[in-house]
Amino acid sequence: MRTEIRNVLIVDDDAEIRAYLADLVDNLGAQPLQASDGAAALEAVRGVLPDLILMDVEMPIMDGLTACRTLKSNPDTQRIPVIMITSLFALDDRVRGIEAGADDFLTKPIQVPEFNARVKSLLRIKKLNDSLESAENVIFTLANAIEAKDKYTIGHTGRVTAYAVELGKATGSSESELLILRHGGSLHDIGKVAVSDAILNKPGKLTPEEFLLMTQHTVVGFNICSPMKSLAHALPCIRSHHEKPNGTGYPDRLKGAEIPRVALIIAVADVFDALTSKRSYKEAIGHERAHGILAEEAYRGALDADLVRCFTHTVMPGFHSVAASG
Repeated sequence: MRTEIRNVLIVDDDAEIRAYLADLVDNLGAQPLQASDGAAALEAVRGVLPDLILMDVEMPIMDGLTACRTLKSNPDTQRIPVIMITSLFALDDRVRGIEAGADDFLTKPIQVPEFNARVKSLLRIKKLNDSLESAENVIFTLANAIEAKDKYTIGHTGRVTAYAVELGKATGSSESELLILRHGGSLHDIGKVAVSDAILNKPGKLTPEEFLLMTQHTVVGFNICSPMKSLAHALPCIRSHHEKPNGTGYPDRLKGAEIPRVALIIAVADVFDALTSKRSYKEAIGHERAHGILAEEAYRGALDADLVRCFTHTVMPGFHSVAASG
């Protein structure tokens, strides 16, 4: 069986050191790539994304710490493991490397057994991360495919995500919470893969039995995504975006503070988009009327009142173009 060749980018201003490290990498069965400084490394990854980067710290033009920090701040390259190679022994230097996002360290002069162990370990971790990322992509692709089952919901998850993120920003969400809203918004309806087209596209009111089947999409979505540890942060949005502060929601009849804040944000965005979009069972309504219904829902405890006020008075005045695209 053919083994996939992994690419290792070696970044050092000393050509002899690069050649020596390239031989070590080649002996491990990986493909060595080379760059002479941090700036050249950033240019190289635009062409070929390596599976591992061996980065010298002290280099002209751009040092290794700056290059590492840049790589780790870019979503396209932040998962590439970086080993910092240095002749510096001070603890402060290691701390600066950790703060820049380095995954491991090697000290000059290189000890071959240690080099081999660290490189093989990080290549193994990178391969595992790649497989997890591929699985994530399948999940997100499946979520997008759900919309195709119902011509009236095409674009729904994108709009819900956009509304939710803006509402999160307006209410002081952290960057980590905004990421939850992005992923949770994209995946909140993935469980509808288990709901028949006849129910999703039914032009009239659902029967009690059909409604019960529809409510299960929150649990099904939760079960689809829960094996993926990398999607654990999005699970509260997927399972709980139909919970209501007054305890009348589903699937767990959560009440008040029991409902995760991210799920309450998704709920406001979800209801607004449902109101202002045409569906098989109803026509779209205007923003002003939708805002009134949101307020009514908040008054009776079906939506979070503070989030509804912020959405209506702060988020939507500058969001008409996004809403109109639906």
